[in-house]
Amino acid sequence: MSSILPPYETLSRRRFLKAAAGGASTLAALAVPGHVAAFSGGDLPTPLQQASGDWKLTFEDDFNDPVRFHAMWELLKRGGHKHLTMRYPRNVVVEDGELDLNLGHQNDPKRPFTGGYIRSRSFRQTYGYFECEMRIANEAGVNNAFWMVSDRSLQGDTQFELDVAEVKYPNIVQVSARRWKPEKIVLAATYRSNMRLDETFHRYAMLWNENEFRFYVDDLEVFDVENSFAHTPAMLLFSNAVAPFAGKNDGDVAGAATTVRNVRVFQDLSA
Repeated sequence: MSSILPPYETLSRRRFLKAAAGGASTLAALAVPGHVAAFSGGDLPTPLQQASGDWKLTFEDDFNDPVRFHAMWELLKRGGHKHLTMRYPRNVVVEDGELDLNLGHQNDPKRPFTGGYIRSRSFRQTYGYFECEMRIANEAGVNNAFWMVSDRSLQGDTQFELDVAEVKYPNIVQVSARRWKPEKIVLAATYRSNMRLDETFHRYAMLWNENEFRFYVDDLEVFDVENSFAHTPAMLLFSNAVAPFAGKNDGDVAGAATTVRNVRVFQDLSA
């Protein structure tokens, strides 16, 4: 863990399988070419320095170029299940090296709140290391999410979702691997930080290989579990929503935002 980060405590953790990183990899085309680089030693995220493999950066956005951002990401209008929020492209703002998913209000009794939602335009990858630096909204009742879903055109009979982090104010991180089809399987854990996660940026990451998933908060492994179903390419997503499952809100989220300043994906070329 970086020396600038304080220690954390894990209140909930399940361990199903410890297996070596590996497995055959599938990499779809990058959204924007020319941003692929080999990494070594200290350039790698801390969890990858501790893992075997020949790691390559396959996707990165630091949100410093709005033109590149729009080439790499789709801005979506989406509602959703079990929440009161409609996500709009207008709520997505890229400026000064940060992506903001702004929260707000609208005159709709079914979905009185608004938020943001983006999806990687063409990038898909099977297995690898996925991380972002995110500051959550300083509002209770908001789900701040970095997640992945299988591509329906490539998934076959198995539909899955990988929640790298669903973060709730002030300090709760939920991680999960979910298979929705053919039968539902949910493998999940909850981690509670000893500090507020809305005050600064924190790193949320997942290492996914043929055998297992490992989840990290600020380079600390908080959960690992066997991978029995996720073996096809997945896309990247960021979103937020005011939702009952994220806790009780005070009815006023105007001016709050989920902010991301970096996202990176690596792949093991030796697998």
